[in-house]
Parts: sequence; C-alpha cells; structure tokens
Amino acid sequence: MKSSGAISVSIAEKAGRPWWLWLHVLSLDAVVVALAGQEAFAHVAGVSLGAADRLLLGLCAWLAYCGDRLLDGRRLKTEAAMARHRFAQRHFKLLRLFWFLAFLAAALLAWRLPLSEWRFGLVLLAIVSAYFFLQHHRTTRKRAGRWKELMVGAGFAGGTLFFVVARAELSLGLICLGMAWAVACMQNCLVIAGWDRDEDVAMDQPSLARELSGLHYWMLIGLLVQLALVGLAVWSDWAWLKLGVALLLSGASLGELERRGMHWPTEQRRVWADAILLFPLLTLV
Repeated sequence: MKSSGAISVSIAEKAGRPWWLWLHVLSLDAVVVALAGQEAFAHVAGVSLGAADRLLLGLCAWLAYCGDRLLDGRRLKTEAAMARHRFAQRHFKLLRLFWFLAFLAAALLAWRLPLSEWRFGLVLLAIVSAYFFLQHHRTTRKRAGRWKELMVGAGFAGGTLFFVVARAELSLGLICLGMAWAVACMQNCLVIAGWDRDEDVAMDQPSLARELSGLHYWMLIGLLVQLALVGLAVWSDWAWLKLGVALLLSGASLGELERRGMHWPTEQRRVWADAILLFPLLTLV
C-alpha cells in the first residue's frame, strides 16, 4: 500500500507540470545551462563555435545527467523519492534507448573533431568515466559520494569550456573566470543537495551537503573565492569585467536562494537554481 506521501506525490504528478519543470525532469536544464556557459565564454574569448560544437556539448551534457539518473534509479529497490529519478525509473527502457541513440550521435560528431581536440576529449572522457565508476560502484560510492557536488560542478564546468579552452589562447583571465564558473556550478549543486537531504537519505545517496552544517557560510566562502578570481581576471584584462560581474551575480543569487528557497515548491526551486546559472548570457547583450 502507498503511503500518504507517495499518494500525494502521485496525484500532483498526474495533475501535470508546467513545461519549464519538464526541463528539469528530462535533464534538459543541464543542457541549457551548459550551452549558455559555453556561449558566454566563447563570446568573450573570441572563439568561433559551429552548430556541431553546440550540439555535441548539448548531447554530452544530457548523456551525463540522464545516465547518472538512470543508474541511480536502477540501483534503488523502491520508488525514488525525487521526481527526476522516479521518471528515470518508470521510463527506464525508453530513456535507455534514447541514451544510446544520443551516445551514437555524439560519437559521430566527435569523430569529426581535429586530433588536438580529440586528445582533450579523451582526457575529459577519462575523467567522466572515473566519476561514474566512483559514484556508482558499490565499493566506492559511499566515500566518493561525499564529494559528489564538487565533482559534478567541476566536471560540468570543464565540459562547458571544452571548445573554448581548446581553441582560445590561454590567459590569466580565462583561467580565473573558468575557475569562478566552476565555483558557481559547485554552489548550484550544493544548494540543490542541501534541499534534497531528506530525499538523499531515503535513497541512500551520500552527499557533501549532508556532511556540512551551516551551508550558507560555505556559500559565502564560495562567493568570496569568486570575487578574488574575478578581481584577478579583471586586473589582467578589463575585457573580462562583464562576464566576471555576471558570474558574481550567479554566486550571490545562489547564496540568497539557498537562504530563502527552502519554502518554495520543491521542483520549482531546483529550476530556479539552474536558471541563476544563465546570468553569463548577459555578456551577449
């Protein structure tokens, strides 16, 4: 028999979601954020991107997030506590089919990359593969899971900047703002994991947010680190100012959302946490 909590969740899901909440459930919010970050950094760094570059990044972001949820849903013996994992459980076979089709499309696109980018890509693939092994193998997931938010944030930021770093002339500004972007992505993961503590306990999912007390203090520390990195980038070249300010807006807004968002509807606050990472698009205005 279903518990009253499970019944209320089922009724809410049958009532339907706004389209923008489906972006989160289908792992498409990660794709939007990845493309936004890539576009902003490419614009400031003067890197030319083609449609195939954007499509490849979008596919890789979706493959990583959807794959993570499919493996989590497969591991659970009961119905998942979070909507995005429940969807992966209920539609496992269909999502698995789409995952393999997306993987094939990504492989075909990657095959056309120049050799220099292939080398970078193989390094990134090795890092992502190590993440999946550490997070999902039964002998390592408990220990590695405590660092999941930092690993996801850093890996996500690195993936979004793949083409920019591979094609741009490396500079102090690019390195510093790339690190500031990684901090913002980590903050995003920590905020969401902080809200999901009870669900993670129910799913036996370790996380750094479960280990930390006073998460808002850590968000402040992250913002101060971003401020130092942005200051160093702007000191090296004023051309990085606009993107630096946008990244600081993301960091500050995530801290405020962590402080106030606990009282918001569950799925909506997760979408807002991802939407805040779209601030770098202001550099295109």
